[in-house]
Amino acid sequence: MDSDLKPHTLESVISVIENAHHIKRHVEFFTWLQTDVSKLIPHEILLSVWGDFKSQASEHHSLHYDLASGIKGVDTRAFMATTKEANRCMTHLHHLWLANNRRWFALNYFANTEFDCEFRKIFHDLPLGVNSLLVYGVSDMRSGNDCLYVFFSKQEKLSIDSAVLQCLMPHIDHVLRKIQHLDYPEHICEPEYRFNMLRLTERELEVIDWIKAGKTNQEIAAILEISLNTVKSHIKRIFQKLNVSKRAQAVALLSSH
Repeated sequence: MDSDLKPHTLESVISVIENAHHIKRHVEFFTWLQTDVSKLIPHEILLSVWGDFKSQASEHHSLHYDLASGIKGVDTRAFMATTKEANRCMTHLHHLWLANNRRWFALNYFANTEFDCEFRKIFHDLPLGVNSLLVYGVSDMRSGNDCLYVFFSKQEKLSIDSAVLQCLMPHIDHVLRKIQHLDYPEHICEPEYRFNMLRLTERELEVIDWIKAGKTNQEIAAILEISLNTVKSHIKRIFQKLNVSKRAQAVALLSSH
């Protein structure tokens, strides 16, 4: 642990690291970022991107994304829908990281810049209050690929202690590597309106699709950025409309149509 950290900061860093050891699922990763990590690395969004940045321009996209966001409408699905634009933005950040000798850097007063406009082509719901971003890179010597962690913050200027980053980032990287990132099945990109005769709403169809994908109520809440109680209410109404009492029955019924 870095001895240059102030005592109270050191205590916070140790607490964050200790909590990291208990994370096993993506929803726990999201909660940890928003409640613990954000106190030391202020952010509303953490975008992780990894893979072969050199070949991102090919028709077979080689970059992979995971996003933990506390902002409604900003999620991994946005990147899945705009892969070309996302790859271009991430490759640009990767070039900046390489030019900075693979050291972390911050882009302050980010709002209303040309690069900010590029991001808004991907994230249409990205609030104007997102004013800065921090980029931290990790190289995987075994695979030869890199991973970028991009923190988006409402602060106009990020002032992060380098020692804090050096202490926390290896643990953030480790946690993300050990949990299953949120895959977005292709079939849920467009709501399945063929069940309109059952009077299911678009949101209820989304919930059903995530249930079919094997997600828990907590994971669905994190993915759709709604409360756990709201998810339960949606499921209750779905059961009532379909006249079923179990998740498996609902999935089986909808899959048979």
